[in-house]
Amino acid sequence: MSENLNDALKTYAREVLRFAMVMNLTSVRDEKEFWQRFITPSLELLPWLPEGGRLLDIGSGMGIPGIPLLLARRGLYGLLVERRRKRAEFLRHLVRSLPFSAEVYDEDILHMPALEADVCVARAVAEPVQLLKMAGKHLVAGGRSVLPVARGVQVVQYSGWEFELAGEINAGHERQAVHVYKYVGGFT
Repeated sequence: MSENLNDALKTYAREVLRFAMVMNLTSVRDEKEFWQRFITPSLELLPWLPEGGRLLDIGSGMGIPGIPLLLARRGLYGLLVERRRKRAEFLRHLVRSLPFSAEVYDEDILHMPALEADVCVARAVAEPVQLLKMAGKHLVAGGRSVLPVARGVQVVQYSGWEFELAGEINAGHERQAVHVYKYVGGFT
């Protein structure tokens, strides 16, 4: 990891922890634990992401997994969707404060016009079928959803999507599965 990336991630972690109690972002208060539970697992998604394009983070909340990914992969442009207005304002603060490019939307993803993203990520927002339904109209044909899921979660079948592969990441004190789906178009 480059020194610039490490510094940006440290600044991000400190900002989240500084606002954590006031905004109910996370119960984690320790920077080392924040890295272990949130930043490291987010960065482990990088092998499944393109070098460039538009990254959609559904239910971005405090910016996990989107912001660490955008800081690490500067060729990606972020589309951070968080329907809770206060958290969306916090995300806008991070966009202004950190070296990455993104737009923040404080809307329900189901009621938004198509965003034409190349890849979608989400963490702890909904079950995989619901996430695929949410992402479908917002991805270009051939776009991918990279979804961290609990180990043992079965691969899902959903119209307009093809399952591509499964992998694993280190998610704090445990391993977590990753399912990658390709959007082939059609009804979602």
